[in-house]
Amino acid sequence: MSTPTIPPAPGTKSLGMLRRIERMSDADGYIRVAAIDHPENYVALFDPDLGKVSFEEVVDSKLELIRGMAPHCSAVLVDPVWSYGQGVLTGSIPGTVGIISGLEQLAYSPSGFGTDTVVRDAWTVPVLARLGADGAKLVVFYREERPDVVETQLELVRGIVAQCREHEIPLIIEPLWYPLDGESLDDPGVRAARIEAIIASAATFAERGANIMKVEFPGYVGSPEDEAEAAKACARLDAAIDVPWVLLSASATFDQFAVQLRIAAEAGACGFMAGRAIWGDGVGRHDAETRARGVRTAAERLDALAEVLRSYARPWRESVTVSEAVEALPADWHERY
Repeated sequence: MSTPTIPPAPGTKSLGMLRRIERMSDADGYIRVAAIDHPENYVALFDPDLGKVSFEEVVDSKLELIRGMAPHCSAVLVDPVWSYGQGVLTGSIPGTVGIISGLEQLAYSPSGFGTDTVVRDAWTVPVLARLGADGAKLVVFYREERPDVVETQLELVRGIVAQCREHEIPLIIEPLWYPLDGESLDDPGVRAARIEAIIASAATFAERGANIMKVEFPGYVGSPEDEAEAAKACARLDAAIDVPWVLLSASATFDQFAVQLRIAAEAGACGFMAGRAIWGDGVGRHDAETRARGVRTAAERLDALAEVLRSYARPWRESVTVSEAVEALPADWHERY
């Protein structure tokens, strides 16, 4: 992972992007994001019958968590329906905390999410720019074995990359592996292939203009052998891309995710964007004390993950000296920008 070039040039970060990534990072250069942009699967934590859950109930829950987590993270990843606007309007998302939102429209069912890559019609990069967002995230359910789907996905990404460069908003791409018909993670061959796919997809989207990669853990934890192999895979992933990368928590428990983050951080990851592993204990129709305890637990977990980064990770960028800045940005740089 290399330090971004200044001044902006094709394929590198602009000053506006640098500033926005700094806003989603902490003072030490680590990206510590509480992800609470979950759509209907969040609602289902209140009642499997989504029609029995009110809009206000979900907004109240998300903002309660955001208020509790904000002092313990560098940015929040929020959705357009229940938390972005409401979090800004109520002050639940303070100005000192970065704000990121996803462009994708996920198709939820009780059995999981659909794998089509669909973006929201009205929730676009220009809208995020007007709202002062610090980053745009895109989920891509990605399998290179499906070339017809892949070409459509890459064309979509090309357009979004262009918009993000125009508006100087960092693009965070989150490729997600999913099993094809007949595949099962009970099969050692499929498990191994999944690791290779995670590394390859990170390289694919980094090459195509992602500014930050949000990746699944390329491996498994639970035994020394698994963790040693995962460390090798994380090192290969870091070598394969030249942009910052952060870890998502997927279905891991908090204890599992803390181990995953340590391994990834040692290999070069500069942060995390994690959700249910952090706040999952306190969401649902619980009494006030259980909800409050869930918020406290989320804050404690964010602090613990921050300590993992401080102990094992390296910042996403190196410092630039005054001499380097003067050379890169002469007196008339603002006239040419």
